[in-house]
Formats: sequence, structure tokens, C-alpha cells
Amino acid sequence: MKNHLLREARLRKGWSQQQLADFAGISVSTVERAERGEPLRIDSIQRLCECLDKTPEELGLLKNEDRKKEKEMEALLHDITPLTNNWNTADLWHDDVLSRGIAACQDLFFNGHPHQVEAILPLYCHHTTLLARQPSPFQQKAARLASQAHLLACELLADRENFGAAEQAGKQAFIYGKIADDTNLQVASLIGLANIGFHRKLTNVALRAYQRAISLLDNATPLLKGRTYAGIAEVYAMRGQFQESMRAMGLAYEHFPLKPEDDPAYPYLRASRYSLYVFGDAQSRLFLGQPKEAEKALIAMQQETNDPEVEPITRLDMLYYQAEIQIQQKDLDQSASILIEGAKLAKELGSRLYFNKLIGSYNKLSIQWPKEKRVAELEEWFQPWDL
Repeated sequence: MKNHLLREARLRKGWSQQQLADFAGISVSTVERAERGEPLRIDSIQRLCECLDKTPEELGLLKNEDRKKEKEMEALLHDITPLTNNWNTADLWHDDVLSRGIAACQDLFFNGHPHQVEAILPLYCHHTTLLARQPSPFQQKAARLASQAHLLACELLADRENFGAAEQAGKQAFIYGKIADDTNLQVASLIGLANIGFHRKLTNVALRAYQRAISLLDNATPLLKGRTYAGIAEVYAMRGQFQESMRAMGLAYEHFPLKPEDDPAYPYLRASRYSLYVFGDAQSRLFLGQPKEAEKALIAMQQETNDPEVEPITRLDMLYYQAEIQIQQKDLDQSASILIEGAKLAKELGSRLYFNKLIGSYNKLSIQWPKEKRVAELEEWFQPWDL
């Protein structure tokens, strides 16, 4: 739905979209997206509001559901902030302040609000860590929450390509999972560490993390088993080990639950059936040079699930794999259209990780079709961007 409020506010000033972009210090494509009613990063919203001297609501930049989430986070921050100076162990468990806060951060991140999470998550990491380190009746519960908080930090930092800090967060998540005596959290932490190795193309690191996770799977949930085998399948495929990859993929299909959202690990792992079909099967097939088989995996996923792209980060991931499939199948127009959509979404979410993955896909197009006008037109979408 188009944002008529923003457009009318701009026209009352007598400004073009380019002028508004210049005055607000944002790109004209951001103004165009805003007037189309597409979501914006929080800093872009703030700049537009300051420039036009209006609130986000007056400019139609904040949906009701976004405002509700923002108010929830403000309330959670209000609950915990007074405790930063004079905290009491029992007070921190009052009304489940910490557990509610971490759950809210998880929901915000996976629903496309990483910037809000960046502002609040360190506070929850800090408090749960303090409690998890000291012997008390609350220690194991605190360690469980600390592990979840650091798991989310690991995911967020990896998405920003701050891999060193992400690795430290993943290791902390594992340590607190051990203190909590929670095998599920230990396995989830190892999956996070394996993902970092995968994104850095350090297959030995990723393989060791997954192998360590497999050694703990006897006491893990079905979702963690399925996700671990799907992950190691793509690592084997990256290494060109076809038989090992297919064997692991078979185990992934065997263990992955039909309703992942009912699994106890789902709130912090957020691995839907999408992870099975796309992270595991489609990605492995692409590494093995089997684009048609990868496409079949995507089709199977779409047939099984009503809306596999409900979460923005999942939608972005899907676009990346769709682009890779079309590139391997040498479909220039489809590849280009998907890459543009992916670049827009990556910038909205502030995802350096996926933006750079998409740049890699764009570079493949440039090599395959060096003189095509369609490829030259893509260049503007893959220029350095301000985060």
C-alpha cells in the first residue's frame, strides 16, 4: 500500500523525491521505497521525521504492529534499566523481566527489526551473564537465558559480518549452555559457530563444529538433529564430498520434524522446514553443480509450506538462492531481477552478510555476460552503502 502521508508532506514543502533525499541525508531509492509503503531502517525513519518535522505516525512510516513492538521494547527497557545501578538477584526474576526481554529480542530480530535489537540485547547479555557466573538458586536458569542471549548476539553479529565478535558470542553461548546442563543449547551454539565457519568459507572449522554437535545429538531435540545434519550436508557439498553430503542430507530428512515450531528448541533456533529444503538440500545441490535439483528442492519447500518467506531474513536468504539457481541455469533476466530485489531488502535489514553474498552473485553475472546492458544496469545496486 502506497504511503500517501509521506508523499503529501513532501509535496507541501514543494520538494522532489531527490530534494527530500538530499535534505534528509538518505538515498533517493530510500524515499521511493518509503512512498511505496515498504519498510525502512529505523535511522532512515528518524532522518525523514527530523527533516519534515513530523512523527513516524504522521508520515505513515510506522505500522501499528511496529509501534506495538516498539512500545513493548520500551516497557522492557524501562523494567530493567533501574536495575543496572542497584540490581538484586531476586528482582531480576520478578515478573520474568529477563526471559520476556530475551524472547522479545528474538521476535524482533527474526521479524526484521535488527536495529532495535542491537540497542537492547547487550543489556540482557550483561545481566544474564552476571547471574550465570555466581552460585545461587537461579544460576542454571540464568545460564539458560545467558546462552540464548549470546546465541542471538552470535546471529546478529554474523549478519553484520563482525565474525570475530560473533565467534566469541557463540563460544559464550556454549559455555552457558554447559552451566545450564542444557544439551540443546550446546548443540544450537555449535550450529552457530559452524555457520560462522561456513560464511567465512573455513570448511574445516565448520566441519569440526558440526561433528562436535553430532556427538551430542543423542540427547537433543529432533529439530536440532535435523538442522545439524542439514548443515553438515552443505559443508560436505562445499568440499565436493558428494557421498557424505547425500548421506547427511538423508539423515536431515529423517530427523527434521514436520512441525518445527512445536520443538522446544524452536524459539532460539528458528529453523523451519525452510532450513531443510533450502539451507541443506538446495545449497548442497548448488555446491555440487546441480541447479535443477536445487530448484526442485525450492519447489518442494513451496508446495509443503503456505508461506515460507514470512520472516524478512528468510525472504532475503530465499532471494539469494533463487539468484544462484538462475545464474547456474544461465537465465540473465531472472537473475538480474532477483538480485535487485535482494539488494534492496539487504539494505533495509542492514545485512552486510547477505549484501556481500549478493555482490558475489552479481560478480558471477559480470563474468558470464561482461558486455550485456542488463548487467551494467545492476552496477548501481551494488555500490558501497551507508550503514
